Amino acid sequence: MRSIAAGAFVLALAVQTGTPAFAAEPLKIGVLMETSGVFAPLGKRQLDGMRFAVEEAGGEVAGRKIELVHEDTEGKPDVGLNKARKLVLSDKVDVMAGIINSAVALAVAPYLSGQRTPLVLSNASTDTLTGDKCDRYLFRVSYSSAQITEPIGRYMAKNAPKNIFILASDYVAPHEYVAAFKKGYLAGGGTIVGEAYPPFNRTQDYGPYISQARAANPGAVFSVFFAGEALLFVKQYDSFGMKTNTPLYGPIGLTPPVLRKAQGSAAAGIISASNYVAELDHPENVKFREAYKKKYGEDPEEFAVMGYDSIRFIIDAVKARNGDTKDRPALVSAIEKVSYVGPRGPMKMAANHQATQNVYIVKTVPKGDDVAFEVLDTFKDFVDPVQGCNMK
Repeated sequence: MRSIAAGAFVLALAVQTGTPAFAAEPLKIGVLMETSGVFAPLGKRQLDGMRFAVEEAGGEVAGRKIELVHEDTEGKPDVGLNKARKLVLSDKVDVMAGIINSAVALAVAPYLSGQRTPLVLSNASTDTLTGDKCDRYLFRVSYSSAQITEPIGRYMAKNAPKNIFILASDYVAPHEYVAAFKKGYLAGGGTIVGEAYPPFNRTQDYGPYISQARAANPGAVFSVFFAGEALLFVKQYDSFGMKTNTPLYGPIGLTPPVLRKAQGSAAAGIISASNYVAELDHPENVKFREAYKKKYGEDPEEFAVMGYDSIRFIIDAVKARNGDTKDRPALVSAIEKVSYVGPRGPMKMAANHQATQNVYIVKTVPKGDDVAFEVLDTFKDFVDPVQGCNMK
């Protein structure tokens, strides 16, 4: 009886003071983030961005201390699903964020929806997550394959040669990127003179494929490679002497900051699409970049910023709800309404729960002993072009 009376007293006090009864409870954000395996370097940067967002908020929102509860998915769907269950059932998290690998996201999202636990993806770009597998409890602050790649297709149709050759790694994500590129490029009058897809994670020598592209005599090459493959391909493309007469284009991931130093001068001159570069000079990014570099000793890059924004969307939504995360449909509605200008520029959610954002066309240029990005064009407030979402 005493505990019941005490609880009633606390509730009554909360009503009188206007303080939420749950204010003393921490806001637990479950973070599913790959920190081992091939995606570990990206996972580390996303976690850095998430922690920066928490620190920027003063470690609390609406009187609730923010706790990031991290679990490593190892980039494996079965592991990710098991870790998601742990975070929901054992750790009692209020909301979830993270995930780099799209296969992990596809495994986890239906479970979290069934538990009415919102998930704010910080990466996982497969189109289907905002297409036919979209869900009311699923959000994405990174980008879909189409959202980041259709713009460079449009840009190339206006500014690049009208005949290009495609070289891309042979797995699902690059094929999605290529499809989106074709949509933008072909609609603008471009012509594709050939395509080749080296086996994923098994190709060390890109020479035969580069030679195949050269034989087709294209005006430019559009390529899709990531991580270690991007490092090898860019260096080998340069060593073949292709860049001088056949410029290289690609989407995000071809010359990211994490690879640029290792790619060296081979990265210079490549034109790509990105949703963030540290060189953006608007006030919000300048402030963010300086504070981030002071904390971590390096400029932020897109993975850190997408991690940051995943937590920023959650914090802003919980603040709008005055700390209440018990009413999950209301929390989802609050995430849908979040809008702010951040390091990337204006951010808000589209109807299919993909963040609308600027897409930047950038060129890698020499800068001292390193290289940097020069912004050539901006597709402002670019809405995800993926179709097929029927929000449940």
